[in-house]
Amino acid sequence: MAEVESTPETPQEPAASLIGAPEVESVPEVDSTPQAGTESVSEPSLDDLRAEVEQSATALRTSEDLRQQLNSQLDDAEARVKAAELALERVQVAHKHGLPAELVGFLRGESAEALEAEAATLAKHMGAGRSSLGTGGLDPNDSVSVGVVGRILRAQREF
Repeated sequence: MAEVESTPETPQEPAASLIGAPEVESVPEVDSTPQAGTESVSEPSLDDLRAEVEQSATALRTSEDLRQQLNSQLDDAEARVKAAELALERVQVAHKHGLPAELVGFLRGESAEALEAEAATLAKHMGAGRSSLGTGGLDPNDSVSVGVVGRILRAQREF
């Protein structure tokens, strides 16, 4: 086996010296308070900042009031829509069961099933759905030839 020659290694220097950054002994202190007469235009004063905070708070209160007002109006609109839909459902159910418009107010249910049940009960007791033909004029069941003419002649003799 061949022997490997050992060569002495040179010690490496620390990383800071490789970069070559100059060492700073001390950092000079900077006065952060503005001197009289040398105020910067870009830095707002304390009074300006307080005024801006007050304006922001006022805008926040105003937006919160508007949000509450809009939510209230939305709730009112939703209630009106629900009432209109229920009124339409009442009219449709009454028409379906042959009830006259005057009786729509008697349908008080809040659901379609309840309205259907009330309309069916009301129609049964009011005789809705039956034809009113023949109660004051010509009877459609009479034959054209003898029945109608005979009835008209009898009615005229009675007077």
